Amino acid sequence: MGLRATAFLLQTYLILAAAMYFDLGEQEEKCIIEEIPEDMLVTGYFLLEPWDVKAFSHSPHLGVTVTIRDPNHEVVTTKRYGKFGKVTFTAHASGQHYLCFQTNSTRFSVFAKERLEKEETFREISEDTNSKVLWWAVVQTSILLSVGFWQMKRLKDFFIAKKLV
Repeated sequence: MGLRATAFLLQTYLILAAAMYFDLGEQEEKCIIEEIPEDMLVTGYFLLEPWDVKAFSHSPHLGVTVTIRDPNHEVVTTKRYGKFGKVTFTAHASGQHYLCFQTNSTRFSVFAKERLEKEETFREISEDTNSKVLWWAVVQTSILLSVGFWQMKRLKDFFIAKKLV
């Protein structure tokens, strides 16, 4: 098989592969809604981010719960996985199926709280800096206006003294 044929087959294969990335917070459920025909075998794989994998390696009870619902919102399957998993089910009715993911990790909330505290500290520092910059601008403007009025008065007095006015 030629190089072009191999490249064409590789491109065709890559076009058929689909991937998705999303953030999943603590006790937050995110769902993927997919139109699936009847009697279709659906397979999906998921993998947690590297920092999540470290958290899951120390705590085996932490994981992701995957719930599949059919178009009538009836639960097809629910299963809890660890740091990675493979979800497989057969659609018994055609229509929109809901593939929902939920974590039971508290590490997500600790990470979010640390990030929130850092953002709050940064916001306070930024507001303080902006306030100081505003006052510095007010002081500069006051000085500029005072010097301008003083120069105009001195120039007027000069013209009067020289009897040019």
